[in-house]
Amino acid sequence: MRSIVRWFIKIFLCKIFYRVEFINKENEEKLDKCLICPNHSNTVEPAWIYSKTKDICIMAKAELFENKFLAKLYKYFGVFPIRRGEHDVRSIIHAINLFKDVDKRKLLIFPEGERMKKEQKRGVAKTGPVYIACKAHVPIVPVYITKNAKLFSKVKIIYGRPIYISEEVIHDKKLLKKKSEEILNTCYELKK
Repeated sequence: MRSIVRWFIKIFLCKIFYRVEFINKENEEKLDKCLICPNHSNTVEPAWIYSKTKDICIMAKAELFENKFLAKLYKYFGVFPIRRGEHDVRSIIHAINLFKDVDKRKLLIFPEGERMKKEQKRGVAKTGPVYIACKAHVPIVPVYITKNAKLFSKVKIIYGRPIYISEEVIHDKKLLKKKSEEILNTCYELKK
């Protein structure tokens, strides 16, 4: 089932409805475990990343899980909820635990925490991704995705070099926030 869905996404969402080009993807592929952290402005971005990434889980807003059928479907594909705007400790612990006792795991998290509207230049970085990466002892791969891509347009997904997080970051709130902003800045700086 997963391979059929990947094939469908690759054909229809990456070649027909959008023309998606993956750039420097080896920055992510060479890692067995990592967080993939892109900017976010389009609802299909998780599908694009999913189509080309093995052993991936995705953190998504809890509202998507209100329908029981969709919730089961999301769970099957490794998508799990997080409640935005509050400290969802349970989801953060779940994200950290995803990396335990497995040889390979990728986790897609959008550091802005929500889709940016067309008029928004960029969002404010959430500290969750940096905290998770530090606690799970995995690097963050910053990614830039063409903003507000329209149907049948060209989309670039550009992968940056892995960023390793120092343990000291999670013991200092200011440093944690600063590092989170740096990660998001790096995503936007990848734009060519």
